[in-house]
Amino acid sequence: MESSKIKVLYVDDEPNNLISFKANYREFFEIYTAESAEAGRKCIEKNEIHVLITDQRMPIQNGVQFLESVVKNNPQIIRIILTGYADLETVVEAINKGQIYKYIIKPFDFDDLKSTIESAYDQYVFRKSGEEALSKFRQLFEKQNEAIFIMDSAYYIKEFNNFGLNLFKIQRNELNKIYLADLFSRSTEWDKINKMLGTDQPIVDVPVQLMDSKKRIVEALISVIAIKENGTLIGYQGMIRDITKQKEMESLLIRAIIETQESERMRLTQNLHDSMGQKLSAVRMFLQTLSNSAGNLSKNEAFIKSNDVINETIIELRGICFNIMPKTLNVSGLEAAINELTRQNSLKGVIEFSVKFHGAFPKQDGNYEMAVFRIVQEFIANSIKHGKAKKIGLNFSCGKEKLEIILKDDGQGFDQSKLSAGSGMGLKNIKTRVQSYGGQIDIKGEMGAGVEFTIVMPYLKS
Repeated sequence: MESSKIKVLYVDDEPNNLISFKANYREFFEIYTAESAEAGRKCIEKNEIHVLITDQRMPIQNGVQFLESVVKNNPQIIRIILTGYADLETVVEAINKGQIYKYIIKPFDFDDLKSTIESAYDQYVFRKSGEEALSKFRQLFEKQNEAIFIMDSAYYIKEFNNFGLNLFKIQRNELNKIYLADLFSRSTEWDKINKMLGTDQPIVDVPVQLMDSKKRIVEALISVIAIKENGTLIGYQGMIRDITKQKEMESLLIRAIIETQESERMRLTQNLHDSMGQKLSAVRMFLQTLSNSAGNLSKNEAFIKSNDVINETIIELRGICFNIMPKTLNVSGLEAAINELTRQNSLKGVIEFSVKFHGAFPKQDGNYEMAVFRIVQEFIANSIKHGKAKKIGLNFSCGKEKLEIILKDDGQGFDQSKLSAGSGMGLKNIKTRVQSYGGQIDIKGEMGAGVEFTIVMPYLKS
């Protein structure tokens, strides 16, 4: 913009000063004048003013008071104050309250004031462009469908967009009190993020479990980058993507797949029981009939071995059917099925079990009970096959809203680094079943010291 288009408002209660000012500067600027603070405010309401110059000593409302009122609604206007009385208190007040650009003593030099107005306009343009850029950033900031936050180098959140405030149920005036760790529901995940923040590498889409101010769980992906000024860390900018619904859909899909597998297992078990089981029972009955009709046959070694093999096969078939689809679970419930599972493994003579149930297990969907049974079954199988365990402890605490399971063995343990790599189908199966019901699993163990799984699974809502 050319200097002739700079819009200047001059406020002074002496009409002669206004006339003189306009006469001297109208060649260079677009001049507006007002004889009082009130008239000045009305002029600002009607016109775009770039530079505001006001006399200090005016009746009703002085220059500092006038500028202070202008700052609230028009902070972009560059403010200059004129006075013939130079006292330090007025200068300080003008700077603090009126946030002035310059303080000029009367009588002023014509050229100096002209240069001051032109410099003030440059400041106006810079401030205006900054406000426009900030406004565009703010619009972009608020339009995002992810939670965007800014925090200082000590990890205290300084800004959240509206999406973030709504997601975490936070009031804007509470922001400075919120430490990033406060949003994490699991201390282990915060420890991991905290460690990553100490490096220069950006954090990109790390899955975490957060919680809002009402303790509602938010499944999310978090990304964070450092903000530096002249090489010095001054804070961080981050984004949190809410994937709660996505995780819920994944859980439903996984559960549907698992339930389909269980249906196939049930069909297979039924076929084995109804077909092969009945045929084996029929063969055993025929052998018994032959033994009764031919007395010397019951002492025949081949006959005796054949009968023993048939009996062992029937017992083994029952065990296979139970492992594939435990009939006890459907008939007598989870506790009875767990007890039968441990009894069968105890009969093999290699494992000592300790099973405890605290509280009454509420009636749940059959698929939920099956998931718990499979988790325990998988743990026992892993402890025997891979851990070479001799003792296994199963502890069930039945609360009002969730089931807590602690599974322990005295086996060989494992390498934690391999655990984090997700090795082992057995462990993956356990994790999948737990997570498909919105549960949590904490695994502890080290080489030669056994393992301990702590599993928390919320009950299904009726």
